[in-house]
Amino acid sequence: MKLAALNALAVACLAAFASPAYADAYSTATFGNVTVTLIDLDPNDGVAASISFLPNPNKFAGGAYVYGEAETGQVGGYDPGHQLGRFDKSGAWQTTNVSGSTSTNLATSSASVTGAADGVGFSGLSLSGAAHSTSDQHSRFYAYAGVPNTHDNKGFTLSANTMVSFSVNTTMSASTTIGYTPGALEGEAASVLMSLYAGGLSPDGGSMVDDLQQHSVSVYYVDGDPLGGASDSWSGIMTASFSNLSNHSTQGEFFADASIGGRSVISAVPEPGTYGMLLGGLGLMGALARRRRNRGQ
Repeated sequence: MKLAALNALAVACLAAFASPAYADAYSTATFGNVTVTLIDLDPNDGVAASISFLPNPNKFAGGAYVYGEAETGQVGGYDPGHQLGRFDKSGAWQTTNVSGSTSTNLATSSASVTGAADGVGFSGLSLSGAAHSTSDQHSRFYAYAGVPNTHDNKGFTLSANTMVSFSVNTTMSASTTIGYTPGALEGEAASVLMSLYAGGLSPDGGSMVDDLQQHSVSVYYVDGDPLGGASDSWSGIMTASFSNLSNHSTQGEFFADASIGGRSVISAVPEPGTYGMLLGGLGLMGALARRRRNRGQ
């Protein structure tokens, strides 16, 4: 190998060592294909299994709601170059799509609810976020979406001796690329939490019977972990149910919500492969130096 080529390779290896490996965090979450299933627990009582949504079959009692943040720099905004974006939106009518998004130079956040003209009120829910870093800036994101968000025991009326199940197809993922930078105040992280709830009044009408189903994924750096990114994901069907065991109709409620979050870290640490390039470059430089000494003898 020619001397000029060896020098160029060595310089490239040293430049690679000096280049930072930037940290990235990502989270996504989706609900879809919402189904409602009724089961008649007493076929001989003369009451057909039925459900009706209150107070208006075409309107949410509490509304669909989305919220999100994207931020570059420290929380509180005291550092130079700080940026913060937010969205906060709601919609009452089930046929209304509610969505919001925001971004900074390093982070993005978005959330949406797709309305439906049935009593459940939505056919889809989606969230996504990303946070990146540079050698002197880091970022974070957060997003939330909830629907129908009634929480007033008037979401629906269920017939006597009837069970109702609410099911949704669920997909979620979280990932990071580095994990931690020595000297940083916190590690890189990404997470998702999704919830599905069904509940109603007990047969005596004096208390609630609840079924809260939750699933989450998360990746985060714990002190002592090896450097490097990680990922976690899950997909499947989440189902929440309520059974009216009384001989009369009763009221209940249903909701679905999800939240995501993540943060990057200032990352001036080379990737592991960069160390190999550096060592290879130093080895070539050492070999070059030995060749020069041998020629001089």
